[in-house]
Amino acid sequence: MLGSNNGSVSNYPKTMIGWLVSRLAAACLVASMAATAGAGQQQPAARLVVPSDETLAIMIKSVLITFNDANITGNYSVLRDLGSPDFRDSNSPATLAEIFQDMRKNHINIAPIVLYQPKLMRKPEIDAQGDLVLEGFFETRPEQVNFLIVYRAVEGLWRLFAIRVTTKAVPAASAGDKAKESTSKKSKPVGATPGQ
Repeated sequence: MLGSNNGSVSNYPKTMIGWLVSRLAAACLVASMAATAGAGQQQPAARLVVPSDETLAIMIKSVLITFNDANITGNYSVLRDLGSPDFRDSNSPATLAEIFQDMRKNHINIAPIVLYQPKLMRKPEIDAQGDLVLEGFFETRPEQVNFLIVYRAVEGLWRLFAIRVTTKAVPAASAGDKAKESTSKKSKPVGATPGQ
């Protein structure tokens, strides 16, 4: 059941995760193409706009699932090939395998992120170089997935320019914390802002 997950991939039927991943990848391609229309190599920062929240979630999940698949298989070719020209020039599949060897050795599987929404730590921005910088996390359990993803606009598409992924153990909530969280959720209407 989806409502009672604990963030462990073993709780989800493999066919459901496969379906979610395939849908997510297809949606990302369409959303990424729609996010930045236009031609040329790297686009000037003045013309670029931050994609919608929905598109950002698709972009984040798509690259992280590709990253996860690369870690599981040890094959980083697709992750590399989806990157910007600068990312591809700087990183061979072997280099990426070396960079992420600890996650692979520790059998870190971040697939449950497909069932969560990313939480951004700061407002998405396009920096002075025209790169889209996204930093945040997924509230997965027992380990939270943290990410820093930088995209570069190339020929009308946001392409991977840099990626950092870490996981952090999250302490289990005590019975008192769960009761407090339950009470606070009941007392605030969905979408309420402080002071209402």
